[in-house]
Amino acid sequence: MERKPYYVTVQAGIQNAEIRSSKGESSYDFEINATEDEAALLKDLFDEDDRADRTGYIHSHWFSNVIDSGDRDNMIYDRLLNEIYLTIYDLGTEQTKKDIEEMGILEKLREVKPSHNPTDPDLLQ
Repeated sequence: MERKPYYVTVQAGIQNAEIRSSKGESSYDFEINATEDEAALLKDLFDEDDRADRTGYIHSHWFSNVIDSGDRDNMIYDRLLNEIYLTIYDLGTEQTKKDIEEMGILEKLREVKPSHNPTDPDLLQ
């Protein structure tokens, strides 16, 4: 499958994240070169992270008496966000890689145990 450029926005609040196949008039955070399948995988990660964020919000506001749920929700959200940034880095242009390196987060992202299932209970211990 052929790689083509995509323009990725990761704004505060993951529900605002998007992947576009054209620059358009909107600003974007990162440029990546990906196949359609890789772009779809990144979109799925955004969607999963959005669900994890919403679940955490619900648990913290309506189920705050369940002690472990908030911590578990935060860990899932953080793992997904790590996987998002690592995927963007792996697929990124040289400028994108440089930008993420300059953010000073790459080493920390790589410390997290990689997984194709960030919500795996074995990873949350």
